Amino acid sequence: MKNIFLDVLMVFPSGGDLYFTNFKHHLGSAYVITYLRGQGFNAEQFISDESCNVKECVKEIANFHPHIVGFTVYETNFMQCALISNGLKAYNSDIIIIFGGPTPSVQSKEVLEGVSSVDICVRREGEETLLELISNLSKTNFKLKKVDLFSIKGITFRKENKIIINPERNDLLSNKSIKNYIDKFPSPYLSKIIPISRAFPTGIITARGCNQNCTYCNCAVLSKKNIFFHSIERVIEELVYINENKKFSGPVPINDDSFTIVPTRAFKICESIIENDIKIPLTCTTRCDKITEDLLYLMKEAGFVSIGFSLESAVPRILRAIGKVNPPENMDSEQLEKEIEFIEKLKHMTSYAKKIGFNKVFVSIMIGLPGESIQDAQKTIDFINQLEIDFYTHNIFHIFRGTPIYQNYKRFGYNIKTMGDKNKILLKNDFPFDVYKIKLAPKCAGIQNDEVIDYDVLKILSLTPKRSERKPFFENIIINSNTLKPSIVKWIQKNQAINGAIIHIYSDKFKYLKFHEKNEITLYNEFSPTSFYESYFWDNSTDTLILKAGRMALYNEEFGLPIKSKDTHLVFEDYEKGANNMQYLISIDRTPIDTTALYNILIKISKKENMYNHLLDSNPLPQFQQLCRWTKNQANCQTLETAIIENDDSIRICWFSDSIGKVGISISDIIQKLENLNKEREGKRICNLCQEKESCVKCFFPYPLTSEKYCEYKRNSFTNKSADLIYAFSVVKDFIFRPINPLEF
Repeated sequence: MKNIFLDVLMVFPSGGDLYFTNFKHHLGSAYVITYLRGQGFNAEQFISDESCNVKECVKEIANFHPHIVGFTVYETNFMQCALISNGLKAYNSDIIIIFGGPTPSVQSKEVLEGVSSVDICVRREGEETLLELISNLSKTNFKLKKVDLFSIKGITFRKENKIIINPERNDLLSNKSIKNYIDKFPSPYLSKIIPISRAFPTGIITARGCNQNCTYCNCAVLSKKNIFFHSIERVIEELVYINENKKFSGPVPINDDSFTIVPTRAFKICESIIENDIKIPLTCTTRCDKITEDLLYLMKEAGFVSIGFSLESAVPRILRAIGKVNPPENMDSEQLEKEIEFIEKLKHMTSYAKKIGFNKVFVSIMIGLPGESIQDAQKTIDFINQLEIDFYTHNIFHIFRGTPIYQNYKRFGYNIKTMGDKNKILLKNDFPFDVYKIKLAPKCAGIQNDEVIDYDVLKILSLTPKRSERKPFFENIIINSNTLKPSIVKWIQKNQAINGAIIHIYSDKFKYLKFHEKNEITLYNEFSPTSFYESYFWDNSTDTLILKAGRMALYNEEFGLPIKSKDTHLVFEDYEKGANNMQYLISIDRTPIDTTALYNILIKISKKENMYNHLLDSNPLPQFQQLCRWTKNQANCQTLETAIIENDDSIRICWFSDSIGKVGISISDIIQKLENLNKEREGKRICNLCQEKESCVKCFFPYPLTSEKYCEYKRNSFTNKSADLIYAFSVVKDFIFRPINPLEF
């Protein structure tokens, strides 16, 4: 139990992010914490690098004894925030739950209607609002019912079953005439709220807000088309401190909506970086019409290694429709010179950035924009293919509540629906044309990103262990069924790690296309604890067993990594012939011949003088679905890292195991059942008399071997070292064969 008592604890669950899946620092939360501490309140950020399920997370948060728990909420992490919030309220109803961030800022009424555990939503900038709120609460010993919430601007709350939306606070707007007004909010780095080691990937900001007219974006909505700047001196002071204490390897992102929105200011910042001898790699995104060659060159000299430009569309008429360059009101005007100039300048600036040595230059586009036809979208892809860039992000247009396009989306032929009757926060819009018919350009970051996902899924499907010990929840759930029932999602809520992986396997492509959308709605409507949901289907068009990602069916093209599987004895026949393309293959033991083939290879490796060098010098081995039975203690039945749910709701802990229960069974009952099974198997096998008993994993389900044959193999030879080394060597394999996602940069 932590001996800590907090006024407020800020919580930021990541939203299924591929690389940062636990509870990290958030720049906006850090500003709030820094400001509250400066006013005498005890505030912290909840940080955890360990995976946990909702129940364990609630316990960890409760150990801080917070009066208030504040969540930073986006659409991407809304479900996780809601589940943790509900758990906290059930654990201790006196804890005051506050939701803030982009989603509650524009959907505060919907949040309070949909999540009964949330007491208050803070809209837009949070520092002053939270300060006033906490100041008032502290006077009543944090008794929410005793506080007059009607007087606090910028919040939405409940009162006698009614939802009250107070007027906006507008502190930043009211003080817009004060130069560098936001300098009053201390730096999270200089105040040591965010450790320097987390400058990558957390980043910094030099300004808040956006003053552009884009109809699709909520950045300008949240700031009411205003930008508020830190002084250049403050920016440099922060960068100097990071530079003097840097303990990270990646570049520091400048998270402004557009770093060079005022080119002269960006120029002065870069000059000051050079003058102060700051040697930090930096990244940013910006607009091509707010930058010059001279500024771009100076940015390179100041340490910028990566730069992104927002394009959205290469069709001038579409740029006008979305307000990218000019306000969209003048749609009837045929004069699109500025839009044409914008497109040409983007082409020039990306080329120049590569010419002067930027490591990564990228562009973002959107498909399915207002007024866009399939021909328009293809023109954008054709334009992307002409650019000298490292990659581009291929985004599918998503309509956010609160944006100008949301106000009149029907005019452009869109339909919007919620993800069910329970989850009305997450929206899904359709399009006037099939956006998946647009062929991705070769430099699409999504292609490489999806290959990373497929490689990681390959390892999950082969039950390759990451855990070293058992936890009271599963990291991964494999759904081996064409349908997803609400009862399964409810079970997952309790028994899976927050932001763990859900892998859904369909029997064929037709079943995927028929059921995927319905299953996805079920997952989100019932509030999954993770947004990492990947679907695959068996391709039955060839003799080879191939598992393909659902996105391949949507885009009607081959991208990603088709996951192949093959009988182990056939795998080693190919291996002995010199096959060197097995790194994306799963080897399966279907008959005793397969198991014997794997066993013999393990013995062969174990007899090598230097097993590690042997593996390093040999062709890559495949992923083995049943390698764990030959290890000392790395079996999934011991660590419970992955659960497999079948069509009849039965649960298995390896591909050939018996059912260990049905959906609805508790994790404690699963553990007890396995312990009972272990005692039964040990008794029948007379394990207590075996000389290998301390080093044997004692496989519960040694199929296709009998228990007698399995024990015979384990007694006669020592396979642990070679099997354990193959698992350990998978880290080296990851370094060599795991695809590189450009977004990791």
